[in-house]
Amino acid sequence: MAWILVLVLFFPSFAWEITVAFTTDLHASLSRLEALAPALPEAELLLDGGDAWEDLSRLTGPSEAWATQGKMAELGYRAMVLGNHEMYLGPLLLQLLSSPPFPVVVTNVEGELPVQHWLLVEVHGARVLILGALWEEYPWPLWPKVRFRDPRESLPAALKEAPQHDLLIVLGHMDFARARALAWALQECSLFILGHNHRFLEEPVWVGKVPIVQAGHHGDALGLARLGPEGLRSYELVKISHPQALPSHWLLPLFVFLLLLFFPRQASP
Repeated sequence: MAWILVLVLFFPSFAWEITVAFTTDLHASLSRLEALAPALPEAELLLDGGDAWEDLSRLTGPSEAWATQGKMAELGYRAMVLGNHEMYLGPLLLQLLSSPPFPVVVTNVEGELPVQHWLLVEVHGARVLILGALWEEYPWPLWPKVRFRDPRESLPAALKEAPQHDLLIVLGHMDFARARALAWALQECSLFILGHNHRFLEEPVWVGKVPIVQAGHHGDALGLARLGPEGLRSYELVKISHPQALPSHWLLPLFVFLLLLFFPRQASP
């Protein structure tokens, strides 16, 4: 046993390893969440990159949102960031956030949304700081009292006030160009879990020292990232097979898109 102590003292990269499992853009695919369960036992931290509770293409509503939130809690999710589809829920979102079964982290929001600006969790003795960002992609007519600051400014500012930590994980919901810009501003980030683009990334997209990962959409894949003190050690995208396709309805999403298109956003003060 002495040699193990020597390794821990002189080679700290052997001290601990954390397996992070994550989903992105679940879109209230409740029937598919069950299929993720067999791949979860090896993960110590289960996270989500937003757009989990709503799907315009399938006309989902309150029942699907509540049920998806409940199933995520049952599976052991530790945190998620809001996506633009959560914002489509309007006043229902405030109810979902009133006493959530796991933290919802949005670092760059100001206004009436009852979310956390950061989250610190301890896994295997390692302190993991989680920040979240939703960048502009939301239905602003529904949220006149909510403002999302530029995360390139708000997240580095939050790091100055957050407690000491060993790893930084960012949950982001934005397009890839913005994610790259944010990653350049947060080079200390060990893992950037990105939702919104529905990409199935077989390999991380590296932006300097930051690995950006994404696990597709509608529960069709699960991301597994193994982290140590030095950062990302390995990454795997696990594809999940489903016997039935999800139904799709396009008329309502088209109507909402046209509504937002012809309802221009007022300039922020």
